[in-house]
Amino acid sequence: MKRGKIKKNSSRRGKKRRHRNRTLGAVSSLEEYVPPDWWRRIFNAFYLKTDGDVVNDQHITNHELDLFIEILKLSPDERILDLCCGQGRHSLELARRGFLKVEGLDRSRYLVEKARAQAKKEGLEVRFREGDARELHYTANTFDVVLILGNSFGYFEDIQDDMEVLKEVSRVLKPMGRLLIDVADGEYLREHFEKRSWEWIGNRHYVLRERTLSKDRQRLISREIIAHIGNGIIRDQFYAERLYTREALSELLRQAGFGDICIHGEVTPDSQRNQDLGMMERRIIITAVCMKELAPVQGEREKATMSS
Repeated sequence: MKRGKIKKNSSRRGKKRRHRNRTLGAVSSLEEYVPPDWWRRIFNAFYLKTDGDVVNDQHITNHELDLFIEILKLSPDERILDLCCGQGRHSLELARRGFLKVEGLDRSRYLVEKARAQAKKEGLEVRFREGDARELHYTANTFDVVLILGNSFGYFEDIQDDMEVLKEVSRVLKPMGRLLIDVADGEYLREHFEKRSWEWIGNRHYVLRERTLSKDRQRLISREIIAHIGNGIIRDQFYAERLYTREALSELLRQAGFGDICIHGEVTPDSQRNQDLGMMERRIIITAVCMKELAPVQGEREKATMSS
């Protein structure tokens, strides 16, 4: 009797779990289902599967870093922040190449833990933190270079949050410090995004995607349904990313106090799967210089006030 009851309850729990993974079915407006903080939940193990052909390919990472190092003329003695670093693919590769003052920060605890584990496994001196790009827990004037790579800019619902990110980057950069952003080409995607697609992820998983523009045409709204051939729907998730043109991003950087803004062309990943590249298909590379005076950090400012 007890065993039967245990088995019956276990079955109910299984049914409940499957119910949570069901799709919403057809919806009339993708935009209505996008959580304002979608980026808190989506960057997990499934992300490394669905986007792994681009964000988990060492060949692509090597090629990108060759390009970024050349553009910035990076030297090993510079202190570098890899902001929104994900699982640390760029930070770790920089460390492998002899850059010893590299730090990474990301909002996803899962990805940060992956990065830390890989650094420990390889014996690499890279520090990874979990945190919000709008409020960086670093002292002012800390870094020579900040990198925002892999289309990790423009996730917020309000453009002012993007401005807060840039202001924080300016604060933690040294005067004349450099910023490099690798972000989706919004002008191109606004006209060429795929409205519907699907692709295999390995032999047993596949992904269905729907996309549309937001009502103001400033963001690309995406829906992603991840399924397994035996277990059915695993995830049904919605997200939105801002479509920055070269001109719009340049103006935002100027407003945030950056100068010497330069566009360095486009980058397209050499994906081995090469099925649906989404917003990673065509990206622009933009650099800017932090145009500010050397301001004392808070502790130094307090000491100066007391002595006077």
